[in-house]
Amino acid sequence: MAFGFTVDENNVLGRQVEEAGTYNVRILPTSEAKVSKTGKEMMVLNFEVTDGKYAGGQIRYDNVVWDESDEEKKENSAKRFNTIAVAVGAKAGFSFTSIQQMTEALKGRELNISVEWDGPNDKGYYNLNVTGHNPKDPEGSKPNGMFKPARQQSGASAYNNPAVDKAAASLPDNFGAPSGDPFASAGQVISDDNLPF
Repeated sequence: MAFGFTVDENNVLGRQVEEAGTYNVRILPTSEAKVSKTGKEMMVLNFEVTDGKYAGGQIRYDNVVWDESDEEKKENSAKRFNTIAVAVGAKAGFSFTSIQQMTEALKGRELNISVEWDGPNDKGYYNLNVTGHNPKDPEGSKPNGMFKPARQQSGASAYNNPAVDKAAASLPDNFGAPSGDPFASAGQVISDDNLPF
């Protein structure tokens, strides 16, 4: 088979959701049942946006923990897991008997999630944090215009290492490719005038 493809901006790796808001999503097969660092069972749900301008973008690592350390936490855990089951359309009266069973049953199901920016973490990164699970919204996904805060605002440096930051600051800017170059941001120069850009 010979090389060949058609440029499609909707068929790229690493597509990201860049705004907080509410999104219609599909639960990805990469979701899994795990045990948390504290020894509690949990689901780690990964989502793919199914509509709107971020269709195909992923929202990862929604950690849903089952906590039985006291009666109130157990009751809240049951509500949290039940909320997800109802959001994807599980039948009333069905009993899940393990987190593994529920995780497998959720894969491929659709719902709507609310997300907000959370952070910064210890490396200065902000991530989308799932704050709500609801039935799929027939009106579609609704980004709210709240973009990820700049990493520099977290107080963390670009490399989180003063020596590396100082060295990086002294490097020349080799990414100033000629105007109109399709790879300008990568610092590569293409001289072929027959490109589709």
